[in-house]
Amino acid sequence: MSDNWTSGYVTEIGYAWGYFPELNPLRAKMALLCSGFAWPEVKTACELGFGQGVSLNFHAAAGEAEWHGNDFNPSHAAVARQMAKHSGAPAQLTDETFAEFRQRKDLPQFDYIALHGIWSWVSEENRREIVEFAKERLKVGGVLYISYNVQPGWSGFIPLRNLMMEYLDRISPTGKGISARIDEALDFAKKLVDTEPVFAKTTPGAITRLEGALTQNRNYLAHEFFNRDWHPMSFLDVSHALDQAKLSFACSASFLEHVPSMTMTAEQAEFVNGLPDPMLRQQMIDFMSNQLFRRDYWIKGPRRLTGTEQMESFNDFHVVLARHVEDCSLTVKGSIGEANLNEEIYRPLLDLLADNKTRSMGEIIRKLQSDQRTAGSLLQALMVLMGDNQVMPAQENPPARLKRQCDRINRHIKRRSRDVDEIHFLASPVTGGGISVSRINQLFVLGLENKTANDEQANDEQLARFAWQALSSRNQRLVHDGKTLESDEENLAELRKRAAVFLAKSRPVYAALGIQ
Repeated sequence: MSDNWTSGYVTEIGYAWGYFPELNPLRAKMALLCSGFAWPEVKTACELGFGQGVSLNFHAAAGEAEWHGNDFNPSHAAVARQMAKHSGAPAQLTDETFAEFRQRKDLPQFDYIALHGIWSWVSEENRREIVEFAKERLKVGGVLYISYNVQPGWSGFIPLRNLMMEYLDRISPTGKGISARIDEALDFAKKLVDTEPVFAKTTPGAITRLEGALTQNRNYLAHEFFNRDWHPMSFLDVSHALDQAKLSFACSASFLEHVPSMTMTAEQAEFVNGLPDPMLRQQMIDFMSNQLFRRDYWIKGPRRLTGTEQMESFNDFHVVLARHVEDCSLTVKGSIGEANLNEEIYRPLLDLLADNKTRSMGEIIRKLQSDQRTAGSLLQALMVLMGDNQVMPAQENPPARLKRQCDRINRHIKRRSRDVDEIHFLASPVTGGGISVSRINQLFVLGLENKTANDEQANDEQLARFAWQALSSRNQRLVHDGKTLESDEENLAELRKRAAVFLAKSRPVYAALGIQ
């Protein structure tokens, strides 16, 4: 890998095809409202380091903002531009460095700037460029989303990761390719651990992280751990850096972290809340949960809402159930373990949302509020369900233009799914972002468009055969319960089962979310 323009960042293989809902402006609005902050009308938005561009393109297609973005990897920029071309959404994408992008004279001032993970994977020089960009380009009242690897969660793994990088640089031949070299570095680390060094005994968390890495996708690992720069930082260290751009911490982008009982014990919460400094409280929360990755919203010039303003904003905010109600769970996993949700609060709420239609939070409170279900408990329940992605923020009446843009980008992704298993999301004009849709379900949706299965009576047999034709023609097979299904009969039988579930549950939900 040449280091002349990559600055030590892995470019040999592409970044994972992920979608990150925390970047969705609609989701950010909900988090800020819950924390009592005013939200700007987002007309201009920017993502720094957009990777394959899935999140940026979904938000450009499904939302009202004009999006800009940069990723210095030209392969990423080419793929992202292709998606933007298919959707027709207003997205301006470049392959410039942070410094080059910051110096452009044709960029607008932004209401919203987002960067996912990049902060941890770039040099100190590039982090300064990010701060300067936010300082110069984020409007007063504008919001910054930033996520990053955080200490103390990664503290024990740092020496082992650094040792693997040294092995990569000193011993593993560069001509082998990054994936093979990563395998060698992981094997070296595993052999080291097998000798039972004192390090392994005193830092068990690092060994757990290594064992997890051994099973993970090599593309992900290349970009996560094997760049030259990898800098897990504490919340307060990041705060000191962002202070140079006049940014103030607002709240976590993880909805479950807005509910203290999901992240701390009562004793821990009492200790944290007893601290007079709000920034130190955030640092302590990371210690309580041994946080690995923070997702946060920051504001340049925060404005606190009055109680009346906050409730009026809640009343007009819409949400939607993003699953079939039978697939919803009353068990949610927080950072301190699983929580069983109160049936008396959550079951009526899910039943009200079961038709997958958008509803305002004001309507929900009016219909469900009682002595047992206060407005506050209902708002908290919605936050928990949104934290578990069962409920999502929604746009009440998205313009037809957004529906057309989502249809076009989804058609592009569904057609790709015939060949590759890459993007497991489709764009929804209702949620303003992405919805999880497996490759097989994408093929079923595509099958409904096909002339052999485009009527209302399309059945599981038709969809199974359509999907199997796509898979078998590329010599691909399903995996069920860890076993590869080899015969046509086995694969078709499994596809029929999945198609029946799709028709009964998934298809109606997708339709309600504007995914056809």
